[in-house]
Amino acid sequence: MFVNEYVMTRKRYDKWAAPKFWRLPIFYVYCIIFAAGTFGWIYFHHVGASLRWQSVGATLSFIALYRGVFFKWMHADKTFRVTRAQYFNGKDWTCKVMIREKDIALFINNKINNHVNWEDLTKFEEAKTYYKLTSKDQIEGVMLDKDSFTEGNSSSFKQWMLEQHPEIKYGPIDPAFDK
Repeated sequence: MFVNEYVMTRKRYDKWAAPKFWRLPIFYVYCIIFAAGTFGWIYFHHVGASLRWQSVGATLSFIALYRGVFFKWMHADKTFRVTRAQYFNGKDWTCKVMIREKDIALFINNKINNHVNWEDLTKFEEAKTYYKLTSKDQIEGVMLDKDSFTEGNSSSFKQWMLEQHPEIKYGPIDPAFDK
């Protein structure tokens, strides 16, 4: 009925797996920690406090910078590299998603990988460049690139989903992942 085929590259994986860090609510907590750490670092330096107190401020600043800005991106990068090395001999892999009446079939490098039944899906989310069909556990999902439909197209798929599966809640994806 609908076929979506794409190559999973580092750039695509990053787009789907790593959120925009400034859109995450916790980012602002890290901004406050960074400001407090930097202020403490400078303050303790100017009043001649021991190096231990100066390093506390510096450490807070660096931890906040790492956790607030780089952590999610670095985690996605590591996951992609490990997956590619472990399962695909260091090469990018081809994903093919076949949307059928009774289920969704997932193929990796032209080998069947998984079947997803419609009753296992709870959300149909839309981003700028992709759709995500989310499972009941809210962790796993079927990703469909809007520009990679080889049978059908993204607008007809969206219309079909809304008509054929009204039980699956439709809405925009979390703004942090809307890339």
